[in-house]
Amino acid sequence: MKPTPHEKKQWFDFLPGAISKDGFLGNDRRQIHDIVQDDERHLEYLGLNREAIADRLQYFIESGKKGLEKNVDLGDYTVQVRWSRGMQPCPFGERGLHHKLVAYVKHKSSGRELRFTQLNVHMIREHGFFEGSGSTFRMEPEILQVFMT
Repeated sequence: MKPTPHEKKQWFDFLPGAISKDGFLGNDRRQIHDIVQDDERHLEYLGLNREAIADRLQYFIESGKKGLEKNVDLGDYTVQVRWSRGMQPCPFGERGLHHKLVAYVKHKSSGRELRFTQLNVHMIREHGFFEGSGSTFRMEPEILQVFMT
């Protein structure tokens, strides 16, 4: 699908250095709306929805904050939240800033690990954007499936 003029302008904010040191696209050169549509189809195939994923990720963040940057035991999972200075805008351009924090979650029985930010939660919930392939904080639907129970 051909990008709109707004999407062409917006593209810049997704590139490395504009809002984020590493950007949000990795080595993915698809248009943002194509990335979102492909992930939406993949989520549907897996029986997942972005709101439930965002809720679950936010649960991990809120639980991890209680540990003051130490591991928090959540039964099947351990979570740790680390803070960085400052706040970060969303590359989609709406108003508001998001705390710079990184959550690390480990599923004990499978050994699978997730690493994500508060901005990831927002972009998943509001935009259906899991980042581009190869990006630093790309959230793969198959891996997320393990963390939904």
